Amino acid sequence: MGAIQYNQQKVLILAPHADDEIIGCGGVIQKYLKSNSIVRIVIASFVKGKSQKYDTDTNKYVIYDGNVRLNELNKSHAILGIKDYCFLYTDEETEQYHSRLDMIPRVELASKIEKEIESFHPTVVYIPSKTKHQDHTALHRAALTATRPYYWNGSVIIYETDGEIGFQPHLYIPMSSEEAEKKADALNIYKTQLGTKRHPINPESLLTKAKFRGQSIYRDYAEAFQIFRLHG
Repeated sequence: MGAIQYNQQKVLILAPHADDEIIGCGGVIQKYLKSNSIVRIVIASFVKGKSQKYDTDTNKYVIYDGNVRLNELNKSHAILGIKDYCFLYTDEETEQYHSRLDMIPRVELASKIEKEIESFHPTVVYIPSKTKHQDHTALHRAALTATRPYYWNGSVIIYETDGEIGFQPHLYIPMSSEEAEKKADALNIYKTQLGTKRHPINPESLLTKAKFRGQSIYRDYAEAFQIFRLHG
């Protein structure tokens, strides 16, 4: 008997950026949706105008259009069957929030998350682990504040993306080959974010990590999580 119940759940997944929801939860999302649970993705920051990303092939920053990434998001979500998502902060022209969530007071960011909890009424919230990226850590800390048990006492599960700081998983959710490949396909849609095969944001790297995590439970593929609070 697994530790996670997939049916009749309302699942809120907090993602720092568009693609983190796939990297950390692309497998478990499929399981919830197959069991007719409701999944909502909340993306903390999204740039609708021009944005820049460091390109490891050219060793310099490159510019991409936010509309392209939005199209990638919709196509990626369609592969997994995700139909519900929203943004906490959007940059229309210049970048004010993207890679700057750590500049927002935690009380403000936590309040934004609280409003999502109030409107959605989740049974479980997935939050990103602390990583080398300041946005991930800022969202992680604000989410822990927003999900304090005397405000909301559902289950809180922490997922991994890349560059984790002190991530010690103790929950492994197996993926079938079909689920793992579909997760990789969904990530592959995010062309503006992909790196080389050695880069963590790459379908091949994603499958390599899934195989590594699968070894811990003697399965071909798995996703790894930390249980912060499990409401039975």
